[in-house]
Formats: sequence, C-alpha cells, structure tokens
Amino acid sequence: MATQWRGLQAPGKEEESKKFAFLINNGRANHVWQSAYLDQQSEFVMNRWPFPYIQMNPEDMQEAGLSAGDLVEVYNDNGATQAMAYPTPTARRKQTFMLFAFPTGVQGNVVSPGVNELIIPNYKQTWGNIRKIASAAGAARGTSFKSWEFKV
Repeated sequence: MATQWRGLQAPGKEEESKKFAFLINNGRANHVWQSAYLDQQSEFVMNRWPFPYIQMNPEDMQEAGLSAGDLVEVYNDNGATQAMAYPTPTARRKQTFMLFAFPTGVQGNVVSPGVNELIIPNYKQTWGNIRKIASAAGAARGTSFKSWEFKV
C-alpha cells in the first residue's frame, strides 16, 4: 500500500536539521558485508576499504576543503565518528551516505536515541557536521574513487 513519507519523526530530528549542515544517511553496501565482521579477515576488502567511506556531493567536498580519500570527523551532539570522504556526483547537496558500521568508524555513534510514536528508532538518518581531520592517509592513497554508477 502506497503511503506518504512522514519525514524524520523521532523527537529532536527537526532541531538537529536546523543546527547541523548535513543529513547523514546510513546503511549497508554490497562492497562490504554487514559491518565487515567477516571482511576484517579479507585482505582484498580491507585494502579496498581501509576506512569506512562517506559519500558526499563533490561541491560539498570542495566547500569543506576536502579531496577524495581525506579523513573526516562526522559529529553532532550525540557523538562523533570518522570516515573517508568519497566523492559521489549523484549525491544530493548536503546529503551523505555512510556505512552503518565498520571496524574503524561506526555511524551509530552519531545517531540519537529518539523513536517515533510506534517506538521505531530512527537510526538510519541523523544530522551532523563534517570536518577534515587529515589528508588521505597512506592506506587510502591507493583507493580508486571512480564512480560506481554505470552510465549508458
């Protein structure tokens, strides 16, 4: 049954949206299995993704003084975590996507405990700021930042 999106319903999300610049979406990715709990033993995966990535619009990255592979801190009033900046031309401005869990950066560290009236937590989005903490680390310098999207 079709339904209208009701917005970010958990208490405090509206206030977060006014205080912080970026919507931080999170989830799983085909490139990393779940939270990388199996991939931590895979040299292939860990060399490919030495840090969790956060996909960002290239214009947002430029405004923040970021280059592909730079290490960033994602932070808000709930906490902080780190990620590797990954330029994604189709990402909407001021919206990002980050792996939900990874051994070297857990997105859940910045999610509020708020729930909606059905007691469903909104752990897939939060608002936060992003700042550079280091230029691309040696482990990230060999990472390919080619777009994953196939264009016909």
